[in-house]
Amino acid sequence: MPAKFAMVIMPASTSPALPEDGIAAEIAARVASGPGFWTEWLAELGREGLLEALLAEDVIARALREAPTGHKYDRVLDAKMTVICVLVGCLFPGAGYDSVLATAFGLPGLTRKPGAGTPAGPAFSQARKLLGEQVMKRIFELDAAVPDAELGIGLLWKGLEVTAIDGTTMELDRNDVLDGEFGTPAERARPLLRITAHVRTASFRWIGAAIGGYHDGENALADELEGSFAPGIFNLADRGFFSIHRWIRFSGTGAHLAWRIKNGAKSVPLKTARTLPDGSELVVLHESDGMRTRRRRETGDRQAERLPDTPARLVTFTVTATTRSGRAKTTRMRILTTLLDHQAFPAAEIAVLYAERWQIEIAFLHLKRTVRGPRRPLRGQSPDLARQEAWALLLIHNITATAAARAAGTAGIDPGLIPFTAVLGLIRSHVAAEAPCRHCGRRPARPLAGLNAAILALPRHRQGRQRTSGRTPAERRTRHTEEVSYTIEITKSNLPEWDTPPKT
Repeated sequence: MPAKFAMVIMPASTSPALPEDGIAAEIAARVASGPGFWTEWLAELGREGLLEALLAEDVIARALREAPTGHKYDRVLDAKMTVICVLVGCLFPGAGYDSVLATAFGLPGLTRKPGAGTPAGPAFSQARKLLGEQVMKRIFELDAAVPDAELGIGLLWKGLEVTAIDGTTMELDRNDVLDGEFGTPAERARPLLRITAHVRTASFRWIGAAIGGYHDGENALADELEGSFAPGIFNLADRGFFSIHRWIRFSGTGAHLAWRIKNGAKSVPLKTARTLPDGSELVVLHESDGMRTRRRRETGDRQAERLPDTPARLVTFTVTATTRSGRAKTTRMRILTTLLDHQAFPAAEIAVLYAERWQIEIAFLHLKRTVRGPRRPLRGQSPDLARQEAWALLLIHNITATAAARAAGTAGIDPGLIPFTAVLGLIRSHVAAEAPCRHCGRRPARPLAGLNAAILALPRHRQGRQRTSGRTPAERRTRHTEEVSYTIEITKSNLPEWDTPPKT
């Protein structure tokens, strides 16, 4: 080649540091690194990041296609980038906006204009307002719809997927707008956002959730979860959720129910039709005149007909918890279920299974203390942003539980043996490590496979371990956590007899 056409190319090892927004310098450095590295860099542009890989397939794009057009503009913080930044902000709740943006803009699979720098915190605040609540809510709904079976988890009880519903609250920042929208439990207290959720007990993964204010109440929000019930589900619920109307509607979806009810004979609209051989009782749910009047008033339907008499099965039992030191406590429980066949579903097995309802309490503990962090209010300063952040926190929880379930499915073990806190720590470290190397621009290969291997290498919880501790802070200061054993005894209820037993 003639000298006048020659060009000197500096070796990659001697390339100067690249300015963040110097696109020409970046291209020159890629060319200088050789054709192989250039090809790798082009491939990296289309690679999916770990956060996207942990979500259900294409859920962000699907949610954005369904979203209003208000956020579809040509800027650095477009709709998808804003979604990723919100998720990163909830993954690292203690980080400031500038740190969140720096991490998010270093992730693979996210394109931006040549020469565009990382935006500042105020731009992210405006982008969050444009995004609103609905996109994040829809991403959560699409991701939560993925069944455990697709992750390799086949833990069923007599062919049914066991789930639970319950509610909790989360603290918000103090301002008049949030106070007025969500409500407070007491004067000078922080406003509270209420979540009622539906969770798979085998994997701690949400099926559905409803978000409202403190004064909305768990029952009002629980009614919004009816769409997450379907055939093949066996749902557990604590006392307080039962009403005849809700029972008929939720069981009408094809799902089976086992809901705890109050112990008083006059506190529930039930009468015993007959006692079954396993000690459980066939009962009839009957709506009284007073109950129908109250339902008419609450629904605004003054002509509502009386609900039909409905057969169900009642399992009444006592649970005696005995600690290693000899302290014992007996609790009486009544479980109403749609499973009428006492031979296929014995009362003793239903009584034992009801303990699975506590898995949703563990899921709430993970959400509020592990994901969000203890005593950390949500960042959102408006009702829309507070709800947006709550949906994102539920998504981060689901991402973590999904990663644990996927790894457990690969190894053929119970997801409950994998420590949730450690998995969340691994996801945080793997996401942080996805930023390109400052010297060579390379990223870790196959991050999802590396995460699965790291999860399976974690120490596992002890299987079958049963412990108890005080429920209140005062009890926990005086009682040590102890090993405990449980004794369950099926007993007869104190319900009145039904004059005309139903046909079964």
